[in-house]
Amino acid sequence: MFEAAIPDVNAGQRFHEAQDTLFGHPPPDWVVDDAFIGTDGKEYARVHAASDPHERKTLSTAVLRDKRRFVPVNLR
Repeated sequence: MFEAAIPDVNAGQRFHEAQDTLFGHPPPDWVVDDAFIGTDGKEYARVHAASDPHERKTLSTAVLRDKRRFVPVNLR
């Protein structure tokens, strides 16, 4: 299946949306499960919510890298 590692988006990384939610709550952290090349040739990442692993979505890695949309979470 077109799987390939994306150098700057890797499994285990965390991101959160740059803006608060519609109701002013802090956005959830999203954890990268894996990154891959789609059939359209674009790079994607499968992510899940850190607070609820059943909440999942697939995002373009370009969206995750866009600082206006997502911010990497540095865990100490």
